[in-house]
Amino acid sequence: MSWQELALVPAQAPEPADNPLTPAKVDLGRKLFFDTRISRKGEAACVTCHQPAKAFTDGKALAVGDERMQGRRRSQTLFAAPFASRGLFWDGRAATLEQQVLMPIGNTFELNHSLDQVTASLRKLPDYRLMYEAAFGAREPRSEDVAKALASFVRTIRPEPSRFDDFLKGQSQALSDKEVLGLHLFRTKARCMNCHSGPLMTDFQFHDLGLSFYGRRNQDLGRFEVTRDKAHLGQFKTPSLRGVSQAAPYMHNGIFPTLIGTLRMYNNGMGTVTGAPNDPYVPRKSPHIQKLGMSEAELQALAAWLSTL
Repeated sequence: MSWQELALVPAQAPEPADNPLTPAKVDLGRKLFFDTRISRKGEAACVTCHQPAKAFTDGKALAVGDERMQGRRRSQTLFAAPFASRGLFWDGRAATLEQQVLMPIGNTFELNHSLDQVTASLRKLPDYRLMYEAAFGAREPRSEDVAKALASFVRTIRPEPSRFDDFLKGQSQALSDKEVLGLHLFRTKARCMNCHSGPLMTDFQFHDLGLSFYGRRNQDLGRFEVTRDKAHLGQFKTPSLRGVSQAAPYMHNGIFPTLIGTLRMYNNGMGTVTGAPNDPYVPRKSPHIQKLGMSEAELQALAAWLSTL
């Protein structure tokens, strides 16, 4: 997606022709999202990793699913998901939201369940049976219906109105002088808007920040693991910054526990990738990532503005 000016989050998200939004589908998807019966042992649900009070993340460095199984990446915020036209997850392995919502169900480190069994529960449980009929009519439940219902609910997720939204609406006193300075730095010296632009503050693209741990125990080559295209080595999707102060810890691997610490790392040019000069698999850090030369006062101002989102 090309660069966009900062703006209010749209009230409506794009809807695919084969899954138009209806209240009944949203209600069914919401129930599935919050129901632990969607996991094999009944210990986890979608909301386990995507909690509204934490900007639809979970506050953990690495996601923890059913039976306390730990994944290898942090739970992403869902604020950008309704507006993503392709490439969901940190590595972009899901082409559509309907594909994305089903993948955690079968993942052994997440919900560890059978999609057929989840679908079968729609036939057996009275509360689901009535909601299913309202959403899809009197027919046998299908796995694609689970996907459509969950995707419909996710498409209604929006960040809470913020002081920055008030500022965008023309209320100049909504931000303090320090926060306005932070906004200015975000747009200029801090270089944030190279990747975090538009209403959701993401370009929906993939970038290498030098955090792949190439050649080390915690190596994660990001999008390359999906595409096997060397141009994608070490690249991860740009997350939305909406609600970022509630979404700690940060990065795909949750390596930075605080927002100000994350900004200090950006100020220093982020991670360093090492490897043999003739190694074709050494990830190449994005040219957007450079040492910034910002003062501590400027970093604090930037953090203050980000906390208004």
